[in-house]
Amino acid sequence: MSSENSRRFRVILVGTAAFAATILLTAGVSPATVKSSACRVASCSGKYPTQQGCDDGRTIDRKEPGGGGPDVLLRVSARCGAAWAYMGKANSSWDYRIQGGKGTAMKTYSTWADLGRPTYTPMVPTNKPYRACIKGVTDGDWYCTPWN
Repeated sequence: MSSENSRRFRVILVGTAAFAATILLTAGVSPATVKSSACRVASCSGKYPTQQGCDDGRTIDRKEPGGGGPDVLLRVSARCGAAWAYMGKANSSWDYRIQGGKGTAMKTYSTWADLGRPTYTPMVPTNKPYRACIKGVTDGDWYCTPWN
């Protein structure tokens, strides 16, 4: 190979390497994606937290039923402005619910525990009072967290 051809080869090789490095370093790289929710506050009512991107919730309260048993957890998502009741794996005789709002505007969503997996209720908005409740198995009474 002549020195002229050798020089052209090096220029092409360096140019190709620089182009490939640029593509490799920038392709597929994007800023950290912030998980967004599909609903916000009132539009979350009746929807499930995991299906709406609201499962960033934190537990703010818990209630044990009279006579003992598993706690129902009151969970809230700041991202979605919504709350729901949650229970870990437990016997399916445990009935629990979330209540949101008061009076004629109150929404109540109930569900049952499951031995095979944790369960949760649909959500209620946090811009109105809300609480989580669990039904006592022995007495049938409802035991609730304070209104938030």
